[in-house]
Amino acid sequence: MRWLIELLQRMIIGIEIGITCYVWIGVSCYSSVKLTLPIAADISLMGAVIGGATFIFRIPRINYYFAFLMHYLIVLIVNWIALSPIYKMYGISYRFNLQNILFITVIYFIIWLVIRFMQINDVQRVNRRLKQRQKKDH
Repeated sequence: MRWLIELLQRMIIGIEIGITCYVWIGVSCYSSVKLTLPIAADISLMGAVIGGATFIFRIPRINYYFAFLMHYLIVLIVNWIALSPIYKMYGISYRFNLQNILFITVIYFIIWLVIRFMQINDVQRVNRRLKQRQKKDH
């Protein structure tokens, strides 16, 4: 049951990141952003799948860098599948080409860096608390 709660948490974080990226990219690349219910549903589903796929990092037998590569490939595949219908809603023909792959890659690495810095900050905070607790015990 605990794994299900963790999976749902990861999916919700994926949805949050997906919607945020959609809005920020839309604001920076287009004059107006439409967040209709079908687009929000597609982006949410895409974010949930990508967020759920972070569960691959919890598998102890998989090397971190291999898990990173697998997750990145999942992100590319999900984007390839999900972005075409979203662009069609705007009347834009979407081609999954090198430029789009580079764009997705840049966004992926920015998100990865933010999450990585948050993880490092969490570890440092826990270590500080442990040191404080050790000082109180002595």
